Amino acid sequence: MPEGLGEGTAPDPSRQGEMTVLVLSGGIALGAFEAGVYAGLAEAGRAEPDWLLGSSAGALNAAIIAGNPPGRRVEALRQFWKGVSGDPTPWTSFLLGPPPSAGAWRRAYGKAAVMQSLLLGRPGLFQPRIMGGDLAGRAPSLYDLAPLRRRLPDCLDFERLNHASAPRLSVVATDVVSGERVVFDTRRDRIGPEHLLASCALLPVFAPVEVEGRLLGDGGLSSNAPLDLLLGEVGEEPVFCLLVELFAQRGSRPRTLAASASRAGDLAFGNQTRRLVEACEREFRLRALIAEVAERLPPALREGREIGPLLREAGGPRRLTLLVLGQRAGLDEAGLGKVFDFSPLAVEERWLAGAAALREGLRRIGEEAGQIAAPGLVLHEVEG
Repeated sequence: MPEGLGEGTAPDPSRQGEMTVLVLSGGIALGAFEAGVYAGLAEAGRAEPDWLLGSSAGALNAAIIAGNPPGRRVEALRQFWKGVSGDPTPWTSFLLGPPPSAGAWRRAYGKAAVMQSLLLGRPGLFQPRIMGGDLAGRAPSLYDLAPLRRRLPDCLDFERLNHASAPRLSVVATDVVSGERVVFDTRRDRIGPEHLLASCALLPVFAPVEVEGRLLGDGGLSSNAPLDLLLGEVGEEPVFCLLVELFAQRGSRPRTLAASASRAGDLAFGNQTRRLVEACEREFRLRALIAEVAERLPPALREGREIGPLLREAGGPRRLTLLVLGQRAGLDEAGLGKVFDFSPLAVEERWLAGAAALREGLRRIGEEAGQIAAPGLVLHEVEG
């Protein structure tokens, strides 16, 4: 067993017997928000996650959490996000300090950070390809994820990640030929760097990755926040599920072409998650209806060979507390290019916003300020 694998934090006594699940979505540089959410979770002394599910940047964050001992997970996330950030105007920052959180200087700073990433790539994450060509005999792309492949072993221990005592990890990718969602799960698969790179390979920005004979791309193309994987694979124990969505469904009226493009991206991914939450509500209502009908059946019929398996398949958690945290970019962030803003200011703002959203979510849970969306399902929604 790797050193320290049995370490852990003391669980919250009020949540004994409850399964903790984290669902982390993709969003490239926006993923710093998720790291802040986990930092807030650790600071609050909540139970460590039993299961992590992620796509793209969410898959990276989830793997770093699962691949480090509990006491080092926040620091590992901090080191990863600090390592991929870069100041686009170092001399200005040295002389004048960082820009304010809003205003013309902040907007110019964000745009400069985006241009820095697009022109030069990000150390430890991606590098430009020459003319976007097919340099390695693979599908063409603008950038190469080779720096991330080299860096991953320094960010997490793959032996730990795949160990039976580590949190369960599910990573989502998309078969770019068939369009199917592909899920890699440490309960049945050995997850390595290639699986994480495949989950992050957003075409045509990054080239798809061939894994086990399939050409795979970004998980967000099929399931950016794979909440649905949870419902079919848990028992009857109560579940606390924390879902982080990096693209805000709600927004403001776009007044420029760039703002319209940025809003379209938010809607495409944010509405995808909204539909999953609505499907979860419908499933819990249907389960409650099936349970009510089953109670009226004679015992022999209810436990019979034909009806019994159907009723067992319709089972699931007796209680699901679903906390949905949404990241909403500031008005003076870099618009359409915000997902490539790796400036230290943006990374820190997102981290702090994630931690603050988590604290607000836990406050609402403590005050029972959510809505009973369906029998057995309590829904809390917070926008950071």
